Amino acid sequence: MRPPLDLNLLKVLVLIHKHRHLKPVAKELGKTESAVSKHLAKLREQLDDPLFVRGVHEFEPTEYTVALLPKVTAGLRVIEDAIVGDTFDPLTYDKEISVAIPNLAQYLVGKSLLVDLIKTFPNAKITLTSWSDTSVEQIMDNQLDIGVQYFNPEMSKAIYQHQLGRYKGGIVTTEKHALLSLKEKLALPFVFMQMKGWQEKKTVIKMALEESGVYVNKIATVDNVLCLFELMKELNCATLLPAIKHLNRPGYTMCVLPDELQMTQPPAIVAYHKLSNQGNPLHELLIRKLKYYLFD
Repeated sequence: MRPPLDLNLLKVLVLIHKHRHLKPVAKELGKTESAVSKHLAKLREQLDDPLFVRGVHEFEPTEYTVALLPKVTAGLRVIEDAIVGDTFDPLTYDKEISVAIPNLAQYLVGKSLLVDLIKTFPNAKITLTSWSDTSVEQIMDNQLDIGVQYFNPEMSKAIYQHQLGRYKGGIVTTEKHALLSLKEKLALPFVFMQMKGWQEKKTVIKMALEESGVYVNKIATVDNVLCLFELMKELNCATLLPAIKHLNRPGYTMCVLPDELQMTQPPAIVAYHKLSNQGNPLHELLIRKLKYYLFD
């Protein structure tokens, strides 16, 4: 007797026919190639057909698969439409939404971003947290919808990194030092901000300066932005931060470093989310909001 059909595996059938290789299927589903291979084996058993045979360069569908695919594709579309609905309406969305951004970004734009999200999703429960060393794990476990970080070329392929933009490096001082020359500002003592998760805690702007032969006097490092700004006033010191426009605030001034002191290719700032949520209307809207407050 043929075993009962697992409808969840039918998407694997469609994707293998689309890509003809297991690796891109695994990437799209956020799974390993081994897991996709096991899914295919189960489908073969349940449908009592090889479904695909290995050709010289790729998988080739059997006649049974070619005949079955139009019906499967149409059926999956009906199911997806029934679940997702015709439109995504933020006003009626009533699930939990969780967003993680760096501590510095939360200090600068967190209030405005959260107020906007509450107005956009009036029936949702929204959590805005600081990015941490466990944020990627939380995304994979569906405890976090989206987070902001530097691009990581070694990140798991199950995580999609949507580029938001790039920041140049900047020097932030108190207003009393606003009229100092660049050379004079670089001669000030510096307190650095350790931004958890951003470039593995490396001060990338300081690294860029040192590559140009400029070395600053670091006297301390903190991981709290309020402490950082209080120390700048108390100790008459400066700091190096991404040149975010919101750093020009009462009592402080930010100037962008000249191009010759910038990194050749500043690291990209990206929105992290599960690969399986690529194109999801909720995540697309969250990405637009993040880009607006961080870059526009």
